Amino acid sequence: MLALSREHHTSLVMARDAKHAANDNDAAACAAAITRIEAHWHNLMAAHVDQEERLIRMAADTLDPALMARIFADHAELRTLAGGPCSLEPAARLRRFADLTIAHVRYEERTFFPQLQSHPCVAVASATTPSPIQSNP
Repeated sequence: MLALSREHHTSLVMARDAKHAANDNDAAACAAAITRIEAHWHNLMAAHVDQEERLIRMAADTLDPALMARIFADHAELRTLAGGPCSLEPAARLRRFADLTIAHVRYEERTFFPQLQSHPCVAVASATTPSPIQSNP
């Protein structure tokens, strides 16, 4: 779980940068920020989300269904916001990405990870599975 927490930091940095670009409301800055977010998604976040979802499925029998539903819903929206074309106007897309990323990371770190890491299978799997950030120097 520690590796996933470390990766959250890089996503929070992206969220901060996205919010700054959205607040500047400069078309070129927004486009550049979106390009960086999409690259971040493909280089790190997609694998990170997949790893979290594998861990969730392993521990599903002991996790609160409402908590799991929230994580899966957040991940689905992040895929739309960060993974490629999105119907939102660029500044609105950046703001939503920033707000959702910040809220999602806070929720996982404070509420969901403590519940998830108490499952014995998750503890073993997270200790032995390299994170995307570790495998892509």
